[in-house]
Amino acid sequence: MLSLAKKFLEINLKRIFSHIPVISIEMLDHYLNEAIRQTIIDANIKYAGKISVESWTDLQYLIDTDTTIEAVFLYRLERLIYVNEGDSLILHYLAGMMKRRTGSEIYYSTHIGPGLNVQHGFGIVIGPRYKIGENFTIHQGVTLGQKNLNSPNEIIEIGDNVTIFANAVVLGNIKIGNNVRIGANSVLLTDADENSVYVGAPAQKKGQ
Repeated sequence: MLSLAKKFLEINLKRIFSHIPVISIEMLDHYLNEAIRQTIIDANIKYAGKISVESWTDLQYLIDTDTTIEAVFLYRLERLIYVNEGDSLILHYLAGMMKRRTGSEIYYSTHIGPGLNVQHGFGIVIGPRYKIGENFTIHQGVTLGQKNLNSPNEIIEIGDNVTIFANAVVLGNIKIGNNVRIGANSVLLTDADENSVYVGAPAQKKGQ
């Protein structure tokens, strides 16, 4: 399984980039099995009752047909490398591969719990150093980013079971509680209470 997954990455990386140091690709050996295991959990939550994902073969089929699963797989792999190796050269190649092949940017310095569900992923940007809980669902065009360009240390913290719908924007140093839904095209600039729905620009609490 590991050799097949590594070959898949190596082939696609070399299609995009003219030169990748061999030592960078070799680093993938240490983290691929765990990245696959984590992505299988994510995929089974996303496709619950529709598809059973049990192996790299099952996962590669989804990667080949669903760019959102590829984005999740690349994020999981990048995150493992980052946590264990720091800001390694291979991370920049993998991040570039995610952007070019899937249209999503999910920064590897951000922690995301199991059950990451990317829906129609193009245009998604999840900034660096954030903390996101379990069963996080994010739709196309969503940006999680800075409110103030002069405050690079702004941190977004998101609880469990949160869904952010298409083209919403979440900006600043804010916390979002568990079981929150943020409506399409909303602009959230303040903390969000758990078990709530937020809509509008700027987003306001509209009930539970």
